[in-house]
Amino acid sequence: MLKPFQFYEIYEEDSIFKRHPNLRIDNSPAFYLILRGIIGNIKIKQTFRDVSFDQKTNFLKPNFIAESTEQTENFKPIAQDLKIEIANLLEILKPRSKSSLSILPKYISDSLTLENLSEVLSNKKEINKNKLFFESLNDEFCNFYYNTHKGNHTLAFLHLYRVLEFISYTFPVIYASSTKDFSKSFDLLKDLFSKEKDQGELKVFKYFITKVMSIEKDYERLYIDIDIISDLAEYNERIYSSIINICENEIFEKDRNNPSSRISIKFSEFSSFIITIRNRFFHLKNSNGNNLKSVDIVDSDHFFSLINNKCAYFLSLVTITVIKNSYFQK
Repeated sequence: MLKPFQFYEIYEEDSIFKRHPNLRIDNSPAFYLILRGIIGNIKIKQTFRDVSFDQKTNFLKPNFIAESTEQTENFKPIAQDLKIEIANLLEILKPRSKSSLSILPKYISDSLTLENLSEVLSNKKEINKNKLFFESLNDEFCNFYYNTHKGNHTLAFLHLYRVLEFISYTFPVIYASSTKDFSKSFDLLKDLFSKEKDQGELKVFKYFITKVMSIEKDYERLYIDIDIISDLAEYNERIYSSIINICENEIFEKDRNNPSSRISIKFSEFSSFIITIRNRFFHLKNSNGNNLKSVDIVDSDHFFSLINNKCAYFLSLVTITVIKNSYFQK
């Protein structure tokens, strides 16, 4: 059966492959392809349309997230045009001989090396754990990358939501089964599963993020900023108000919200944000007046281009944490 995507190296002559040939993409396990995708170091071919593109966006870059501080009133955002100029300058100055593959181990663990990563990939028995699950997950991430590449940001968001639904029950189970501290993670998850049988998988995931991952990884104080940018101030105001109106107040880091330019969302509440956006945009029932209408968001592809990278950051951070627990626990 022809697979929906094929994968290649962006930097075929990278010197890393001479030292660690196992790191080269060659019938690689899906979890490794996911890692390569979310750090922006993979060439992807969409087989049905025969379209190839380089996925170079690093969805784990620290500028996607900030840490809470009490001195938010002194925060002065950098103008967006200056941000773009700085990014372009850094791209020019960046050494061309070094790919982002060298930084991958540090996203997994401070002590992990490329050699350690290569050793894990050489363990054929180990890398086949949860094989089909991670293959399906990788397909959804790749559909997100592909539609982002094509400028289809509305459809790209749909695949991010499919990622959220797909991992909502499995990730907590994988995380709990691989952790060494059963007195914390496993007991909390077991308690959740036994309390309410019909509460739904997305609520299981929300509990996992709020009560397990945020606490164990010290993410409780983190938030994710969404910058609202368009050519007209009226559009910015409309988009800002629309998001504020459809979401619960508790998800926001209110002191950081900047009307018409920035919405700040608590890390622990970000899955709720994704679910709310999906429900309010993809449903337009007359019985519910609190939906996202087309007039509210101006243009759907523009609207989702503003939020997709931050949604991808959140999902990538959760994904790399679970992959670490599943494949890199000693």
